Amino acid sequence: MNRYFIFSFAFLPVLVIAGVITMFLVRPGEPAPSKAEGLAKDFELYAEIRQKLLAHYDGELDEEELRNAALKGLAHGTGDDYTRVLPPVATKGQDMDLEGRFFGIGVTVEQNVDGSLRITHIVQNGGADKAGLFKDDVIVAIDETSILGQPYEASVMRIKSNIENSVVVISVLRGGNPASGRDANAKRLDVPVTRSAIESYSVHDAHMESAHGRRFGYLRVSEFVSNTYEQFKAAVDELASGGAEGFVIDLRGNSGGRVDTAREMVDSLLTQKDAVITFTRSTRESNREGDRVLKTRDDTAITSLPVVLLVDANTASAAELMAGALRDHGRAYVIGTRTFGKGVVQTIFKLSSDPNYTVNITTTQYFTPLGRRVQKGKNGEPGGVQPDLLLEWKSGEREKLYSRLRARTARYNIEEIKKQSNWWDFEDRMLQAALDFLAGTPVVIK
Repeated sequence: MNRYFIFSFAFLPVLVIAGVITMFLVRPGEPAPSKAEGLAKDFELYAEIRQKLLAHYDGELDEEELRNAALKGLAHGTGDDYTRVLPPVATKGQDMDLEGRFFGIGVTVEQNVDGSLRITHIVQNGGADKAGLFKDDVIVAIDETSILGQPYEASVMRIKSNIENSVVVISVLRGGNPASGRDANAKRLDVPVTRSAIESYSVHDAHMESAHGRRFGYLRVSEFVSNTYEQFKAAVDELASGGAEGFVIDLRGNSGGRVDTAREMVDSLLTQKDAVITFTRSTRESNREGDRVLKTRDDTAITSLPVVLLVDANTASAAELMAGALRDHGRAYVIGTRTFGKGVVQTIFKLSSDPNYTVNITTTQYFTPLGRRVQKGKNGEPGGVQPDLLLEWKSGEREKLYSRLRARTARYNIEEIKKQSNWWDFEDRMLQAALDFLAGTPVVIK
């Protein structure tokens, strides 16, 4: 066989494929482009693409999912991870999170691979407890609708409600494999459960730490929601009345929340009236009329005792504003790693076309009282709050700490966990450094 013959047959499939593609792409009498411009053009493009997908796509399509994906993509086009569109389920969750109070059944759950939810903890005297649900029951349906294969957030939001004393039917599998919602050997039960108020706890594990013959109060703040300050003040008052000589406020892993709550907490620790807590300045001229300066309201504080803040790379947003303000004013000594670097203002807009949707838009940026920008820069500038004492994590150290923090946050029986868990009693070097500092002894970094 000569080379020409081989080349001809090798090239033939390419010609055939090219012909097939051309057949689909090139048609006589192509329509002239629409003369619409701007927003009208956008509407036409969206409507036509949607119609063609629904008419010709080889597979099942959900119109609502197409719409949500298109809306999310519009926000994604800004290149800003924080500017985003929230569909109804996510909007409802955000509203409840920011409010700090919702009506639920009183369980902690983990999602299995198949989408079912394994109950890992039952709140005593909560709706689930009263209805007879147990730890390791596997939730497979809510109000007779299966949750298998569904996203975790969507399933959890169907359990929650903004209506007190409403009843939800929880279908569970009992006595089978707790990691599966398809175990044929398990018994299925349909259990009506009455929802009740579930208080969000964002201040945890307030207790005394002893070091160098002195006693200091420790408390962890996991997020900033509407009721955080009340819990914070109660914890500080309790520890102070118990003889605390200073405070360690743990903000590690705190992803932020309500800025007004952070402002309240900073205000409660400063004794200067009209002291700047934070201010915003937008790079967009048209947004600057909305810029603001947050200041302290009075000259009283809930405590004058010394304060150390613990922070890490997962300390973000409103938690960074608190750390930056107290550091700039010399009110707190900051120990840990550089914080995350999220200092943008998210303005939340409810859409008038459908209030079940919201769009969170970055409209300006936060700065500390001394003018330090919190937001990390687009060109690699680190942002965040640099601690007074930089103390990096050792290998495996952060994972152990976060396991402990999750257990404390869940408000489990800590003494039982201590007996069963070999990871509980490890050396928290950041906390030890804070106690050394408060005691006035040399801080030894191991």
